[in-house]
Amino acid sequence: MYRVDGRQRKQTADTLTEARAIKCTRGAQARAQRSGPTLHAFSLEWLDAYAGTGHDALRENTRREYRRLLTTFALEYFDPGVRVRDLDRRRVQGFVDWLTTRSGRGGRLKDSSIANIVTPLRLVLDAAVAHDLIPANPAEQIVLPRRRAGRAWAMQERRYLTRTQLKQLRREIPGKWRPLFDLIAATGLRISEALALRWSDLTLDGPTPHLHVRRAFVKGVLVSPKSRHGARTIPIPPSVARDLQAYRPADAGDDAYVFPGRRGTPSDQGSLRRRVLVPAAERAGLSGVGFHTLRHTCASLLIENRISVLRLQRWMGHHSAAFTLEVYGHLLDDDLGPPLDLGE
Repeated sequence: MYRVDGRQRKQTADTLTEARAIKCTRGAQARAQRSGPTLHAFSLEWLDAYAGTGHDALRENTRREYRRLLTTFALEYFDPGVRVRDLDRRRVQGFVDWLTTRSGRGGRLKDSSIANIVTPLRLVLDAAVAHDLIPANPAEQIVLPRRRAGRAWAMQERRYLTRTQLKQLRREIPGKWRPLFDLIAATGLRISEALALRWSDLTLDGPTPHLHVRRAFVKGVLVSPKSRHGARTIPIPPSVARDLQAYRPADAGDDAYVFPGRRGTPSDQGSLRRRVLVPAAERAGLSGVGFHTLRHTCASLLIENRISVLRLQRWMGHHSAAFTLEVYGHLLDDDLGPPLDLGE
């Protein structure tokens, strides 16, 4: 006799030895059920059963990358017998501290790499909260490293450009590609999103020019946005809209790509970086400029114009305002403003 989910069950055996073995097995299963699933089992089950459903469905390549990160790092660090319910802030912080001592291809793991490694674990623990396995997500309480890069900073991509630096860069961009670079700087699009634009995604006439982000061009493949937050509508400055209207070929249909390569498919971002962006940045006397620099520059200018964090999150297509604060919080004004007037 044994119990499953509070109900009594019966199983027969031919010998007393077999009966004792069955009893031991069922007892172990019951203890495991009461203590909850292991982190290893729950993580892989989440990837297979949960991560690909709902409005926030992951693309297949994202799921593969999450699996790689989990198995390479989190599931290597935590013992296979560790239960989800055993994880607390201290143990997850210990995992982060361990990551700071790990070596990557170019030496120690970068802070951005560590943040990426922690992301799938945080999502797994979010799912554990939803399944009532733990009361709160301990990964939300950890402190991620923010180490100074020292001399290596000169080799890394700049976070953003000043208005003067942006003007210097724009002057050096060849006229053929100026509309692309102006559009990214003005809208904060990811380069993968900009190259996937079709003319039907743009509304250039009327009082409020704008564009719709519906897809991205990643590693030669058209994919849907990273999440439902990535699909968004962004305003276009009238001057950029006029330049795009003049840039559009007379025979370009609505389904044609706005920035096509030679074969009519989206342009290759690696080639654009090597042939257009890097030489232009060098002529402008700027180092470490990448496409994401223009995206960050757009965000910094929006913050300068006092945009709210919630609007900035929606504009940039982030999954949460907390992530937006993590990325751009250092640009926000520390001034709290005037004191609160409660009236008479």
